[in-house]
Amino acid sequence: MSKKFTSYRINIQGSATIRFELTPIPLKLMESWNFGSMLEYFSMQSATIKKGFIMIYRIFCRVAIFLIFSVTSSLAFAATSVSWISPADGTTFASPTNVNVQGQAGTTGSTGGTGLDLALVIDVSGSMGFNGGIGLTAAKAAANALVNALPQDTTSVAVIAFNSSANTVQQLTGLNPNKASVISAINSLSAGGGTTIGSGINEATSELTSARHTAGRAQQMVVLSDGQSSGDPGAAAANAVTAGIDAVHSVGVPGHNVTQMQDIATQGNGVYTDVNDLNDLESLFDGTGGNLVGLDFVDVVLPDGTTLLDVPTDGLGNFSVNYNLQAGANVFVANATGTDGTTASDTVTLFVSPSQVPEPGSLALLGLGIAGLFARRRLA
Repeated sequence: MSKKFTSYRINIQGSATIRFELTPIPLKLMESWNFGSMLEYFSMQSATIKKGFIMIYRIFCRVAIFLIFSVTSSLAFAATSVSWISPADGTTFASPTNVNVQGQAGTTGSTGGTGLDLALVIDVSGSMGFNGGIGLTAAKAAANALVNALPQDTTSVAVIAFNSSANTVQQLTGLNPNKASVISAINSLSAGGGTTIGSGINEATSELTSARHTAGRAQQMVVLSDGQSSGDPGAAAANAVTAGIDAVHSVGVPGHNVTQMQDIATQGNGVYTDVNDLNDLESLFDGTGGNLVGLDFVDVVLPDGTTLLDVPTDGLGNFSVNYNLQAGANVFVANATGTDGTTASDTVTLFVSPSQVPEPGSLALLGLGIAGLFARRRLA
């Protein structure tokens, strides 16, 4: 006799359906049960119940993250994108080997290319030095965390400081081998002066479009400020996009002008993030407590069919997986979901050349040669 199950289903908009089954208890059987029978029944069903509640808990956590980001982040436009960056699609390896496959995801449509050229545009006005300089201290820690989390071989970073005017503290340079120089530039920042965010954006645009830009890489900037800016920083962000910058993200720390920082992201095709607590800034930049690009999660399907859920990303949506390539085609699929519920997918195929097997004719000649060798040894 087949078992009958009672199905329990929970549907959440934008998430997978949860379904788990429990065997119903016949009423007559319940009447004849004693305490021991009840314990036996519920122990049999405990694994199913536990699995169901674990799934519910996971969905609940994702919904909570979505609600948090819907309050603290706003997207210039809803367009989740994901791209594999390295190795290039179609790359062939001579033999089976372990590779680190890198990708990038976000909701600004600016992923892709062969890597990233990034400008960190940091407010060093007098207000960032208030209360013992906690604002600038937090900004430095966050910037360093992002630099340490970014892909080292495919990323270049510039450091721009602004107050009443702007200054390039570190020109665009590759993290490998110059990460130490970038971190030193960040740590050298000091506070003082007024706030003109547009000057920082203009300076960053000039640096990102200079001869130091690596052709084929995405060009982005992260603008961090706590103040009210003179001028029109949104217009500067729009000019940056016109000049070829892919995205201008804005991060407002306590005290910032919300309208201005939102406008920077809107005009700059980026994401605006409102950070209410400076203690959250570092984890936001390194990706352990959110990200700056409106990304919810990335799942990766490996060539052997294994699915890696919630692959770690840094603050700008970069991720990577290691895999032992096998002979033939190795297909990787990345599936990204934004905090707005939009999704995107990308595939990269890496090849390993088959082992070189001698042709039949060569095998025959080899066999004759070996036979001749043994014959000569007998004669000797």
